[in-house]
Amino acid sequence: MNIKLIATAGFLLFLTACMSTSAPQGADASAWTNYKAWYKANPEPNTGDPTGFLGNVHEGLNAYRDIFVNSTGEPTNRGTGGFPYPPGSIIVKESFSNLAAYEEQRSPDLTIMLKLERGDSPETNDWEYIMGAAGNNRGTGTSGLATFCHGCHTNAANTDYSFINSAFYQNQ
Repeated sequence: MNIKLIATAGFLLFLTACMSTSAPQGADASAWTNYKAWYKANPEPNTGDPTGFLGNVHEGLNAYRDIFVNSTGEPTNRGTGGFPYPPGSIIVKESFSNLAAYEEQRSPDLTIMLKLERGDSPETNDWEYIMGAAGNNRGTGTSGLATFCHGCHTNAANTDYSFINSAFYQNQ
């Protein structure tokens, strides 16, 4: 009974955090509509918990994920440009619930990181976190979504809060 209560409380906390969003600061959803044409940061789909910090987010341990980076952020992600990412960098993560959904490219969940101008969201090191292709759920500053997302991404502070990049693969 205690485990169910703790799991339920954790899930409700997650939902509450995600419901508290902020007004958009970066580009609108049209900025990532062609993300599949961008640089693909991972050579194979990520599954399991490659970073050690995933838990149940981004479709959890059974998911298949691909990460795409726009041309502004590509040099940084590839390791040919230094950190931090330049403003206007966009990182899109596709998450599929399982291998079949991935192979069919069926209904991916999109989570997006958008690098803002310096000082636009100091609490998130100038990243805007976005859930969903439409870009309606956004988090900056101290909004619940920003706090939730950035709380995990602080584990990748040395690579400007982005887990999957050339530095990640060099250290594998």
